[in-house]
Amino acid sequence: MGETLTIDRRYSGPRLTGNGGYVGGVLAARLAKNERDPVEITYRAPAPLEVPLDIERQGEDRLTLRHGVTLICEARRAPLDIDPPPFTVDWTRAEAIWRDGGSPEGSSFYDCIVCGRGRAEGDGLRVWGGPVNGGGLSWSLYHAHAGHADAEGRIAPEFVWGTLDCPGAWAAQDPGDWRPALTGRLTVSILERPRAGERCIVVGWRIGEDGRKLYSGTALYTESGTLCAKAAQTWILLKDSAVPGAADLPRTLK
Repeated sequence: MGETLTIDRRYSGPRLTGNGGYVGGVLAARLAKNERDPVEITYRAPAPLEVPLDIERQGEDRLTLRHGVTLICEARRAPLDIDPPPFTVDWTRAEAIWRDGGSPEGSSFYDCIVCGRGRAEGDGLRVWGGPVNGGGLSWSLYHAHAGHADAEGRIAPEFVWGTLDCPGAWAAQDPGDWRPALTGRLTVSILERPRAGERCIVVGWRIGEDGRKLYSGTALYTESGTLCAKAAQTWILLKDSAVPGAADLPRTLK
């Protein structure tokens, strides 16, 4: 029997599909030789929950995830050339953004393990945030919880990947013209996983855009300013407000 992955419903993103960051982190752990090695995930279709998905390895540096004949995503070891901006955070303001941020009730992302406000402490990551200073930058607090830690008390890699996902959208978009979007590509390198109990922040910044593609970066820091992980992202603007099926994610993403 081949290698498979079943995504528990606890790790949902939009509605009844897997969170892209979490899924990417699980696959990266099966591909990278160590956590610092960047892994790039290209998402081709939403990942269904609670069903076995087939992992197909293509040498040492690539793998794919499929549901039957549907390609869900591709993973490969790839370089990550991205430099986070200087670490300057107003923590009082970041706390205020956290209290009002994230995905509210009525949103397709209300139950997202990363940004959903419908998730309880210790269940969801509760990385709630939003744009700063009119856009182009986002702050999202993250209170690292023991429920997501390994035996050594550090947050497990797949959850670190998760923290880096949603905040990129809040930086990439224009706050005055917000449009639903999903992760099209995510490349991550983990430098030092935070410990349970630490107060952290994810800083997101806008890089650019090309049609329906938005580009951003995210970086996870501890309160003392230690850089824990960084990511480069491509976001795909949806054609309407509905969460898309496979057809809405462009398969020509290069």
